[in-house]
Amino acid sequence: MTTQENRSTILEYIFRHAPVARSTIARNTQITPATVTSISGDFIREGIIHEIGSDENPEETSPGRKKILLDLVPDRVYSMGVEFTKRHVRFLICDLRGNSVFQTSWLLEREVKENITEFLINKITEILHSLPEITKSLIGIGVAVPGHIDIQQDKVIINSSTFPGFSGKELKKHLPFPVVLENNVRCMAFGRYLFDQTSPETFAFFHSGLGMFCAMMKDSHLFQGSNYYAGEIGHTIVNPEGKKCECGKRGCLQTYCSETWLLKYCRLLYDSNASTVLTALKPSAEELTIEDVSRAFSLGDVQVGNYISTALKYLGITISNLAIIMNPDKIYLHCSLFSNEEISEELMDYIKQQLLFVDDPTDRTVQLLPFNPFEGPQGAAAYAIKQFYIQTI
Repeated sequence: MTTQENRSTILEYIFRHAPVARSTIARNTQITPATVTSISGDFIREGIIHEIGSDENPEETSPGRKKILLDLVPDRVYSMGVEFTKRHVRFLICDLRGNSVFQTSWLLEREVKENITEFLINKITEILHSLPEITKSLIGIGVAVPGHIDIQQDKVIINSSTFPGFSGKELKKHLPFPVVLENNVRCMAFGRYLFDQTSPETFAFFHSGLGMFCAMMKDSHLFQGSNYYAGEIGHTIVNPEGKKCECGKRGCLQTYCSETWLLKYCRLLYDSNASTVLTALKPSAEELTIEDVSRAFSLGDVQVGNYISTALKYLGITISNLAIIMNPDKIYLHCSLFSNEEISEELMDYIKQQLLFVDDPTDRTVQLLPFNPFEGPQGAAAYAIKQFYIQTI
C-alpha cells in the first residue's frame, strides 16, 4: 500500500478500536510495526491522535513495558451532516466521535420542496456564519438524500417528483466546503459503523420511515451493487395479491409497513366513520401522525391493531429472510414505531418464530435501535469524515 493508504487504514482502525496499542494496529491491519510506529508518530505531531497512557488489561501478561494506547483527538475538526425528506430538513455538526455540537430541524413547506437546493444553500450558509469558531475547523459537509445518487450527474433518483429541482452540483458550487452526497439510509449505516465501536464489520441497517431501505456494510465497506437498486427492500413482494405500489408492482413490503402507507390506511379508516379511537386523537384525518397510530394500537383499536399486526408479520418474514440469505453479523432495525414496546415485542416474536432453526439466538443477531431523528444527518457527517478526513489525511 502507499503511504496515503497506510495512513488512512491506520486512522480508520483507530476510529473503530481506540484506545488501542500500536502492536494491535500492526497485527490486525497487517501493516509492519515499523510503519505503524512511524505513522502514529506523525499523527501525534500533527495533533490527529494522542497517547492516553498504558494498557491496564489484567489479561495482558507479556513481559516488558506496558503498551501505550492511542486515541483520537475528537475535537480537532468537525463535520456537518444534512438530511432532507418529504417532511423535514435536519442539520447537525459533530466532532470525530459523532458527538453533536449543533443540531436543528425544519418542517418542509411545499414552496421549499420546489426550491430545495436554494433552501439548503441558504440555511447551511446561515448556520456556518453563526458558528465561526466551529466553522474554522469544519472539514466538509455530507448530504443524506431520500433516494439514490446518479454519480455522473449529482441528481437524486427517486420514484416521485418531490424534489425535481435538487442539484448536487449547485450545492458544491455555492458552498465554501467540500460536499459529498449519499442515500440517507446508507449514511445511517456508515454512521453506525464509524461511531459505534460495538458494531461488527458486516451488518445490515434496516430503516423504516416514509419509505423503507436496507443498507449493507460488508467487511467495513458500504455494499453498492451494480446499480442503485441495491437495498430497496421496501419493493420486495410479500403478497402478490396485495395493493398496487407506486412502483407499479403489487404487494410490496412498503405498502404494508411504511409510515406513508400505514397513515394512508388509518386516514381512510378515520374518514369511513368506523368505530376507531383515531377520531378522538386528532380533529381531522390529515392531522394524524405515526405517533397517533402507535397510540391507537396501545389503546386497543382493533382495526389499527390488525393493520399493524399484518405489517409486523410481513416485516418479520422479510427480516428473517434477510438473516438467512445474507447472514450478516447483525441486523439493526430503526423505526419510530418500534419505540412502542408492545409493537417491538410483537415484531421480535415474529422474527423468532421464523428463525427457530437457527442456532444463534435471534436477540444477538437482530437489534432494535432507539429511534433517533438525527440518525441521517449524523450518518452524513460520518460519511463526510470518511471522504474528507480519513481518506485524505
